Amino acid sequence: MNVILNLASSADRRLAAIATTNGAALFYGFGNFCALAAMPDLASMQRINRLKGRPTDQPGSVTTDPWRAHRVFDWDQIDDRAAIEAVMDDFLALGPIGFRGPASRIVPEHLTVDGTAQWISAGHACPSNQLVGETLNRAREDLLFITSANTSSNLTQQVEPAHYEMRAIRSEFGHHPEAVLIGHPDEHAARARYRYHQPCSTSIVAFHRGGLVLERHGSLGIEHAKVIAARHGFDLTVAPGAHERLPVRRSEVRTYAA
Repeated sequence: MNVILNLASSADRRLAAIATTNGAALFYGFGNFCALAAMPDLASMQRINRLKGRPTDQPGSVTTDPWRAHRVFDWDQIDDRAAIEAVMDDFLALGPIGFRGPASRIVPEHLTVDGTAQWISAGHACPSNQLVGETLNRAREDLLFITSANTSSNLTQQVEPAHYEMRAIRSEFGHHPEAVLIGHPDEHAARARYRYHQPCSTSIVAFHRGGLVLERHGSLGIEHAKVIAARHGFDLTVAPGAHERLPVRRSEVRTYAA
């Protein structure tokens, strides 16, 4: 059974970064929930998809640290980069969030959908940014593949919310020899820092078609997202499939304070 490393420990972050660059599946504390990341090559994505029970070639999202984030998107396709980056910065200051935009050349094709990349971030304040940054430095990469830390609904045939407790991840995936687990030293305190967010996969805001569109209603509620968008002069359109919010894992929900 794999031990759970500590995100607050530089030595533990170093161990997790080394394991990830050597091909491990990285389960880690991500804002107020948990995520699963790996190297961005096709073989790594396929290996993680098999681990989760997803279709092998199902495209993935990307993550990176805040200092490399601008490299993910092709800003030549965006009319007002300054305005988009300003509203993104406000979302990131609040907590975990995802953005979809035109993919830059650094994003592998298997991590794109119709020419777009989906960047998932833990937000500016999360200490996991240090872990991701160290991993990227060691691997000499600009981004990682990322997905939700759970077994795929494709395998279980039911909705599978993301985990937000590392002990639950250890119970589900800790036997895997190529998994590394690293979490917040106090998960309850980590969740409490994000009072506007539910502990589930991020909401996703798209900006590649002009304006802002909420493509997925996840951790950040629609009304809070609209307030942030309006602060920068944007009307946030809610996509048809985004009115229903992603569920929170019921077995863990009692530990979350709204």
